[in-house]
Amino acid sequence: MDKKPSSKQGNRGEDINAIRQAHVTREFEENLSRRALILMDSYPFLIIGKIVEVVGDYVVIKAEVTNITELDGETFNIHIDNIEVFYIQKPGQPVIPDIRGEEDD
Repeated sequence: MDKKPSSKQGNRGEDINAIRQAHVTREFEENLSRRALILMDSYPFLIIGKIVEVVGDYVVIKAEVTNITELDGETFNIHIDNIEVFYIQKPGQPVIPDIRGEEDD
């Protein structure tokens, strides 16, 4: 009887979650001190800030802006698995906008 691969395994039997976690972790490690926009499926949902460090499978972000004004300026330890979508601002690529509209004109 043939064994069906688990939904967590790729074609060669790799653990997809482990592969994703390794790639996302490396991306944050390679971009320390850059700005990032992170969307999560749990509170506070949105964080824009600087990548401070990566500790194991957590990324530490110093928030500039969140969707909860009272949390702006706080430091967050975010587990890689809680990140649904992220964008890291890099030279020559689009800039993360000031969503509060407080930019100097």
